[in-house]
Order: sequence, then structure tokens, then C-alpha cells
Amino acid sequence: MLNIAGWLRHVRLRLQGRELMISGQCRQCGSCCQRIQIQQGRRWLRSKHAFKKLVRTHPGYGRFSIMGRDSHGLLLFECSWLQPDNTCLNHEKRLNICRSFPAKGIFFCGGQLPRECGYKVHEVVPFAKVLQEKIDKREERQ
Repeated sequence: MLNIAGWLRHVRLRLQGRELMISGQCRQCGSCCQRIQIQQGRRWLRSKHAFKKLVRTHPGYGRFSIMGRDSHGLLLFECSWLQPDNTCLNHEKRLNICRSFPAKGIFFCGGQLPRECGYKVHEVVPFAKVLQEKIDKREERQ
């Protein structure tokens, strides 16, 4: 769900020729395992029915339980595999949603990184664009 602020950020980045880059590393704070929003296809889960349907087709998602809703009405989940020491019960068999955290898309739908998170998001000019500009300038001089 792209919200207005996220859409504006997306447009601004495109107009400036910039993109988001994520840096850092996991600090095992466990925050990403709580208050999770889950997508099914291109839609964020909003109903218990949709969540049950997801679990039927992808049983691994059964490790999540609904803990409430965010201010946009999206379901919030917590993972039952989070241990007291903030590590995953079975890190090797974690879902793709966990492996890909933090995904850039969360910054376009109003999401943000937890304060304790070791990852940071930066707005940068893509390397390919910088390289192409240098090549173009070099060719102009020749």
C-alpha cells in the first residue's frame, strides 16, 4: 500500500535520479520480528480471513500471530520463533520475508526501521548513473 508520503518520496527520488540504499547489519534486537506487516502478492494483509488463506497456501506463515492493526488498518504480526535472546529459533529455515529484511518497499508505504535496528537507509545516486555521467563527460572532452 503506497501512501501519499511514500508516493511523494518515490516521485522525488525518481526526479532526482536517486534511489534507496540500505547499509549496516543486524544487531539482533528482535524488533523486526514484532509488529510485522505481511504482503500476499502485492497486497498487505488486512483481514484474518486473508491471513488464514495465506497460511493454508504457505504453512510457514503459521509461525506468525496477529497482534493488532496499524494506523492504516493493516494487520500487525509477531513471530513465535523469536527467542528471549532476540535470535530466531531456526535461523536457517526462516522465511524469505525474514531473509529480505529490510526491504526498500517498506519506506514507500509509511514504514520505517526500528530505532534499535543496525540497518540504515540512505538516498543515493546509483553507481551506474555516476559512472555513465563520468563516461559521458570524458567522451565530450575527446
